[in-house]
Amino acid sequence: MTKTEKFIEVLQTFNDPVTIATWAKRIVELYPVVLNQINSNTNEKMTLREFVARISVKVSKGEFPNIEIENCEPYRKVKYCSESMKNERIQKNLNKDIELIVLDEHRQKDLSKLNESDRYRIEEFTSITDQLNRYFNLNFELHHVLSLTNRQKIGKHHADNLQLLTSEHALQKKDDEVRFTIDEQKAYIKRVIVVHTMVSKHLDINLTDEVLDMLLDRLAKVY
Repeated sequence: MTKTEKFIEVLQTFNDPVTIATWAKRIVELYPVVLNQINSNTNEKMTLREFVARISVKVSKGEFPNIEIENCEPYRKVKYCSESMKNERIQKNLNKDIELIVLDEHRQKDLSKLNESDRYRIEEFTSITDQLNRYFNLNFELHHVLSLTNRQKIGKHHADNLQLLTSEHALQKKDDEVRFTIDEQKAYIKRVIVVHTMVSKHLDINLTDEVLDMLLDRLAKVY
Protein backbone atom coordinates (compact mmCIF):
# COMPACT_ATOMS: atom_id res chain seq x y z
CA MET A 1 0.00 0.00 0.00
CA THR A 2 1.40 3.40 -1.00
CA LYS A 3 1.61 6.38 1.34
CA THR A 4 -1.24 8.07 -0.48
CA GLU A 5 -3.42 4.98 -0.14
CA LYS A 6 -2.63 4.80 3.59
CA PHE A 7 -3.49 8.45 4.07
CA ILE A 8 -6.80 8.02 2.21
CA GLU A 9 -7.55 4.96 4.33
CA VAL A 10 -7.07 7.09 7.44
CA LEU A 11 -9.45 9.72 6.07
CA GLN A 12 -12.10 7.01 5.73
CA THR A 13 -12.06 6.54 9.52
CA PHE A 14 -13.88 9.88 9.90
CA ASN A 15 -17.64 10.01 9.53
CA ASP A 16 -17.76 13.77 8.96
CA PRO A 17 -15.60 16.26 7.08
CA VAL A 18 -12.45 17.20 9.02
CA THR A 19 -9.78 19.86 8.81
CA ILE A 20 -6.51 18.93 7.15
CA ALA A 21 -4.78 19.36 10.52
CA THR A 22 -7.12 16.84 12.16
CA TRP A 23 -6.58 14.38 9.30
CA ALA A 24 -2.79 14.81 9.51
CA LYS A 25 -2.79 14.25 13.29
CA ARG A 26 -4.71 10.97 12.84
CA ILE A 27 -2.19 9.86 10.20
CA VAL A 28 0.68 10.54 12.60
CA GLU A 29 -1.11 8.64 15.37
CA LEU A 30 -1.52 5.58 13.16
CA TYR A 31 1.74 5.93 11.23
CA PRO A 32 4.22 7.83 13.45
CA VAL A 33 7.02 6.84 11.11
CA VAL A 34 5.95 9.57 8.68
CA LEU A 35 7.65 12.13 10.90
CA ASN A 36 10.97 10.26 10.58
CA GLN A 37 11.51 11.87 7.21
CA ILE A 38 14.46 14.27 7.19
CA ASN A 39 13.85 17.87 6.26
CA SER A 40 16.41 18.67 3.54
CA ASN A 41 16.70 22.27 4.74
CA THR A 42 17.22 21.64 8.45
CA ASN A 43 18.55 18.03 8.43
CA GLU A 44 16.09 17.34 11.22
CA LYS A 45 13.04 15.13 11.45
CA MET A 46 9.83 16.57 10.04
CA THR A 47 7.59 18.38 12.48
CA LEU A 48 3.82 17.97 12.62
CA ARG A 49 3.46 21.51 11.30
CA GLU A 50 5.59 20.66 8.25
CA PHE A 51 3.64 17.46 7.68
CA VAL A 52 0.31 19.32 7.77
CA ALA A 53 1.74 21.81 5.27
CA ARG A 54 2.74 18.99 2.91
CA ILE A 55 -0.70 17.40 3.10
CA SER A 56 -2.28 20.81 2.48
CA VAL A 57 -0.22 21.39 -0.66
CA LYS A 58 -1.02 17.91 -1.99
CA VAL A 59 -4.73 18.52 -1.41
CA SER A 60 -4.53 21.84 -3.25
CA LYS A 61 -2.73 20.20 -6.18
CA GLY A 62 -5.34 17.45 -6.39
CA GLU A 63 -2.85 14.69 -5.63
CA PHE A 64 -5.27 12.77 -3.40
CA PRO A 65 -7.91 10.79 -5.30
CA ASN A 66 -11.36 10.31 -3.89
CA ILE A 67 -11.48 13.27 -1.55
CA GLU A 68 -13.91 16.13 -1.49
CA ILE A 69 -12.96 19.61 -0.30
CA GLU A 70 -15.40 21.81 1.60
CA ASN A 71 -14.33 25.46 1.71
CA CYS A 72 -15.65 26.20 5.19
CA GLU A 73 -14.73 29.16 7.40
CA PRO A 74 -12.28 29.53 8.99
CA TYR A 75 -10.66 26.26 7.87
CA ARG A 76 -11.38 24.17 4.81
CA LYS A 77 -12.37 20.57 5.43
CA VAL A 78 -11.95 17.30 3.53
CA LYS A 79 -13.82 14.02 3.44
CA TYR A 80 -13.50 10.70 1.65
CA CYS A 81 -15.62 10.33 -1.47
CA SER A 82 -15.69 7.01 -3.35
CA GLU A 83 -16.28 6.82 -7.10
CA SER A 84 -19.86 5.70 -6.55
CA MET A 85 -20.41 8.62 -4.16
CA LYS A 86 -18.88 10.99 -6.74
CA ASN A 87 -21.14 9.67 -9.49
CA GLU A 88 -24.16 10.00 -7.22
CA ARG A 89 -23.19 13.60 -6.39
CA ILE A 90 -22.64 14.41 -10.08
CA GLN A 91 -26.10 13.08 -10.95
CA LYS A 92 -27.70 14.97 -8.07
CA ASN A 93 -26.03 18.22 -9.11
CA LEU A 94 -27.03 17.61 -12.72
CA ASN A 95 -30.66 17.15 -11.72
CA LYS A 96 -30.59 20.36 -9.66
CA ASP A 97 -28.91 22.33 -12.44
CA ILE A 98 -31.58 21.45 -15.00
CA GLU A 99 -34.49 21.55 -12.55
CA LEU A 100 -35.44 25.17 -13.28
CA ILE A 101 -35.60 24.42 -17.01
CA VAL A 102 -37.69 21.30 -16.39
CA LEU A 103 -40.04 23.27 -14.14
CA ASP A 104 -40.44 26.04 -16.69
CA GLU A 105 -41.19 23.53 -19.47
CA HIS A 106 -43.75 21.83 -17.21
CA ARG A 107 -45.42 25.13 -16.35
CA GLN A 108 -45.63 26.20 -19.99
CA LYS A 109 -47.09 22.83 -20.99
CA ASP A 110 -49.75 23.00 -18.27
CA LEU A 111 -50.57 26.64 -19.05
CA SER A 112 -51.22 25.77 -22.69
CA LYS A 113 -54.01 23.42 -21.58
CA LEU A 114 -55.78 25.88 -19.28
CA ASN A 115 -58.92 27.81 -20.12
CA GLU A 116 -59.04 31.59 -19.70
CA SER A 117 -60.61 31.38 -16.26
CA ASP A 118 -57.87 29.17 -14.84
CA ARG A 119 -55.18 31.29 -16.50
CA TYR A 120 -56.65 34.34 -14.82
CA ARG A 121 -56.61 32.58 -11.43
CA ILE A 122 -52.88 31.91 -11.75
CA GLU A 123 -52.21 35.49 -12.88
CA GLU A 124 -54.16 36.77 -9.88
CA PHE A 125 -52.27 34.43 -7.54
CA THR A 126 -49.02 35.86 -8.92
CA SER A 127 -50.21 39.45 -8.61
CA ILE A 128 -51.38 38.99 -5.01
CA THR A 129 -48.07 37.36 -4.07
CA ASP A 130 -46.08 40.22 -5.60
CA GLN A 131 -48.18 42.84 -3.83
CA LEU A 132 -47.96 41.12 -0.45
CA ASN A 133 -44.19 41.11 -0.80
CA ARG A 134 -44.06 44.73 -1.97
CA TYR A 135 -46.39 46.23 0.65
CA PHE A 136 -45.15 44.17 3.59
CA ASN A 137 -41.52 43.61 2.60
CA LEU A 138 -41.91 39.83 2.84
CA ASN A 139 -40.84 36.81 0.80
CA PHE A 140 -44.03 34.92 -0.03
CA GLU A 141 -43.83 32.67 -3.04
CA LEU A 142 -46.26 30.54 -5.01
CA HIS A 143 -45.81 26.99 -3.83
CA HIS A 144 -47.03 23.88 -5.66
CA VAL A 145 -48.62 21.67 -3.03
CA LEU A 146 -47.87 18.60 -5.13
CA SER A 147 -44.45 19.28 -6.60
CA LEU A 148 -43.94 19.48 -10.37
CA THR A 149 -40.86 17.31 -9.85
CA ASN A 150 -42.55 14.63 -7.75
CA ARG A 151 -41.42 11.27 -9.19
CA GLN A 152 -44.38 9.29 -7.83
CA LYS A 153 -47.17 11.70 -8.73
CA ILE A 154 -46.31 14.81 -10.72
CA GLY A 155 -48.27 17.89 -9.73
CA LYS A 156 -49.93 20.32 -12.12
CA HIS A 157 -49.28 24.02 -12.62
CA HIS A 158 -52.87 24.86 -11.77
CA ALA A 159 -54.47 27.25 -9.30
CA ASP A 160 -55.94 24.28 -7.40
CA ASN A 161 -52.37 23.14 -6.70
CA LEU A 162 -51.09 26.52 -5.48
CA GLN A 163 -50.78 28.17 -2.10
CA LEU A 164 -48.70 30.96 -0.63
CA LEU A 165 -45.76 30.19 1.66
CA THR A 166 -42.69 32.11 2.72
CA SER A 167 -39.48 30.98 1.02
CA GLU A 168 -38.28 29.39 4.28
CA HIS A 169 -41.49 27.43 4.84
CA ALA A 170 -41.66 26.32 1.20
CA LEU A 171 -38.34 24.49 1.68
CA GLN A 172 -39.78 22.61 4.67
CA LYS A 173 -43.04 21.52 3.02
CA LYS A 174 -43.44 17.88 2.04
CA ASP A 175 -45.42 16.50 -0.88
CA ASP A 176 -47.67 14.41 1.36
CA GLU A 177 -49.03 17.49 3.16
CA VAL A 178 -52.45 18.75 2.13
CA ARG A 179 -53.22 22.18 0.73
CA PHE A 180 -54.37 24.95 3.06
CA THR A 181 -58.07 25.68 3.10
CA ILE A 182 -58.75 29.31 2.27
CA ASP A 183 -59.33 30.05 5.99
CA GLU A 184 -56.02 28.38 6.87
CA GLN A 185 -54.26 30.27 4.09
CA LYS A 186 -55.59 33.61 5.32
CA ALA A 187 -54.67 32.80 8.91
CA TYR A 188 -51.16 31.78 7.85
CA ILE A 189 -50.58 35.01 5.91
CA LYS A 190 -51.86 37.10 8.81
CA ARG A 191 -49.57 35.33 11.30
CA VAL A 192 -46.53 35.85 9.11
CA ILE A 193 -47.35 39.56 8.79
CA VAL A 194 -47.98 39.91 12.54
CA VAL A 195 -44.55 38.47 13.34
CA HIS A 196 -42.94 40.66 10.69
CA THR A 197 -44.73 43.75 12.01
CA MET A 198 -43.34 43.09 15.50
CA VAL A 199 -39.83 43.25 14.03
CA SER A 200 -40.35 45.99 11.42
CA LYS A 201 -41.77 48.90 13.40
CA HIS A 202 -41.89 51.17 10.32
CA LEU A 203 -45.05 49.50 8.97
CA ASP A 204 -48.23 51.57 9.19
CA ILE A 205 -50.67 49.28 11.02
CA ASN A 206 -53.78 51.00 9.67
CA LEU A 207 -52.50 50.78 6.10
CA THR A 208 -51.43 47.20 6.77
CA ASP A 209 -54.95 46.12 7.78
CA GLU A 210 -56.65 47.95 4.93
CA VAL A 211 -54.34 46.62 2.18
CA LEU A 212 -54.27 43.12 3.65
CA ASP A 213 -58.05 42.85 3.77
CA MET A 214 -58.32 43.80 0.09
CA LEU A 215 -55.61 41.35 -0.95
CA LEU A 216 -57.14 38.50 1.05
CA ASP A 217 -60.56 39.19 -0.47
CA ARG A 218 -59.01 38.89 -3.93
CA LEU A 219 -57.24 35.69 -2.92
CA ALA A 220 -60.46 34.11 -1.67
CA LYS A 221 -62.10 34.63 -5.06
CA VAL A 222 -59.45 32.71 -6.98
CA TYR A 223 -58.40 30.18 -4.36
